[in-house]
Amino acid sequence: MHTVYPVCRSENRLLDGFDLITVLGLMKEYNLHEIWRRYLAGDVQGLNVSMYVEAENYFIEMHLQEMHRIILSEKFNTNPFFMQQIVQRLIAGHPHELIIEKIQHQGIDAGDNPISLSCSMGNIIIDLIVNKNEPFHKQTRLSYGNTFVEKQERRPIDVYDFSSTLYLCQQNLTETIFRRYRDRELEENETSRPDVNLDTEVGNYHVTLSYHLVSTRENRTVPPPGNASAHTIHQVLQRMNFSHSPVLVLKELRDVGLTINLEQVTSNFSLRRYINNTALKLNFKSVS
Repeated sequence: MHTVYPVCRSENRLLDGFDLITVLGLMKEYNLHEIWRRYLAGDVQGLNVSMYVEAENYFIEMHLQEMHRIILSEKFNTNPFFMQQIVQRLIAGHPHELIIEKIQHQGIDAGDNPISLSCSMGNIIIDLIVNKNEPFHKQTRLSYGNTFVEKQERRPIDVYDFSSTLYLCQQNLTETIFRRYRDRELEENETSRPDVNLDTEVGNYHVTLSYHLVSTRENRTVPPPGNASAHTIHQVLQRMNFSHSPVLVLKELRDVGLTINLEQVTSNFSLRRYINNTALKLNFKSVS
């Protein structure tokens, strides 16, 4: 469990939930070369990766293994996208009962302790095993707002919802964003502009998100650091959530050509995404 992964060596940090989320994201794209480049340890035989991460209430294992041939089995009951959602919920500290409910809603019998999810893509098998830490600390009842998601899941908005909004934005699912995350009290006011405004703490930052419709008849200039992709914003959020060095956050931005400096990253900055007739903006303010 003390494996030194290439990416951890190059970034001078320990393995954490960011890496589980990243690997599952790369599996969605079937980008195996990048997975092996970042996470294949030199002392491991064959193409297989084992990852172990401690969360607040869980011990999470994830194993990837290349097989010589495709194996079909009832064991493979899900896909990397759903696994990624579950990992994000686990790390965000969502109620255990809610996580089990989401799994069962997919028609999956994954158990309660441990939770076991598996899938195969081509000849790659992925196993996700989640054990409750003992003693298991049940989340105290938290106050929540008026959005559909908060009412339905009985929890406040957190980094999971920011990631979800980014994914929906990437898929151009505007109506779904409004349905899930618009304040329901505002919905009753027919004269109000349809928009979404969320805020939460992510690592050492206070983050606010706004999303609304814009006119396509007007010319728009995106202020610095530029028009960021939903993927880049997601990477920034996840690195902040796991308290990665600001230098690594800056690298995510600089690598895609955004004009920003370290002083801004360590204090205040904004990222924007204009796509079709929608505008997404996230403000980041350091609280450390």
